[in-house]
Amino acid sequence: MLEFDDIHDDDNDITSSVNEEIEILDEAYRNAYAVITGKMTIRDLLDRTPDMIFLPFDPSAPETFVMIVDDIIKYFEDNEEYEKCAELINSKKKLDDFR
Repeated sequence: MLEFDDIHDDDNDITSSVNEEIEILDEAYRNAYAVITGKMTIRDLLDRTPDMIFLPFDPSAPETFVMIVDDIIKYFEDNEEYEKCAELINSKKKLDDFR
């Protein structure tokens, strides 16, 4: 028989899962910002956390960055981190000029 505590536990599991996904997305976007703006390399990230790093793009295919850069800019805009937005916009322009 399903009891109230069972339902409540499921809600906690879902909340924990959502919070974990938000933390992973935050880390991925912050890692992408650091790499794209030249503050860190992929190697630097791996040296810092050798087990696993999160990125929202494929570092072996830089063209995938172009697909998500606007999402990263919007993320930092929503978090009112406008300096990061400006740096990402400059990096995006440099990539556009390079292509």
